[in-house]
Amino acid sequence: MADAKKYVKPKGNPMLFRMIAVVLWILGLACEVVGILVILEKLTMPGFSSIVWLVIALVLDLVFVVSGSLLWKRANKIDPPSEKNKVEFFIKTQLGAIIAVIAFFPILVILLMDKNMDKKAKTWISILAGICLVIAVGLSIDYDPISLEDLEQMRVNADNSDFGTGIVQWSKNSKVYHTWIDCSSLKRIKEENLTESDVDDAFENGKARMCQFCANHFGITEGVDTKEDANTE
Repeated sequence: MADAKKYVKPKGNPMLFRMIAVVLWILGLACEVVGILVILEKLTMPGFSSIVWLVIALVLDLVFVVSGSLLWKRANKIDPPSEKNKVEFFIKTQLGAIIAVIAFFPILVILLMDKNMDKKAKTWISILAGICLVIAVGLSIDYDPISLEDLEQMRVNADNSDFGTGIVQWSKNSKVYHTWIDCSSLKRIKEENLTESDVDDAFENGKARMCQFCANHFGITEGVDTKEDANTE
């Protein structure tokens, strides 16, 4: 069995990531405001037609919002929020999706209500705004949010690892981590896809649930993946 290894804080500054995410979101919302002012004919932009500026505003809005959301989710992998307060946990993990709705839904509504824009242009600009809304929300949602409690449970589970206290193995193609050296699922992992490291590193890479086979071997019931790890590894 390997020597025990101290828990190592994952690389990256979550506070910095969150600050940059907020700045990017503000820039995205600013693009939305510019787009709304152009639609309402309250702002005239030089060089291009109002339609071109609307497209530019929507595209930049999408880039800023999605970039901010990806950074926010990255920060949550390093410094996960507690789920003791369900509402707070939801807001912190899904803030990117909330911002995405705010960044596109109002301008889409204003577009649909506008009566001055050319009908044909209004139709395809509205479609573009709708597509941006779907893409932004889809990429900003955290589909498998992890909590501080998940990390704490993972540390407890990993103390029973065959690889050493706090050491686990995982595949880049799977969402689970392994602690049992003879796990049938672990044996299917190709050597080039196999990583062995400490709990925090695994957690940062999204491996927050224990393989069911490993859990059954050690008699663990908390923090376990409920489905068999049938991914191609």
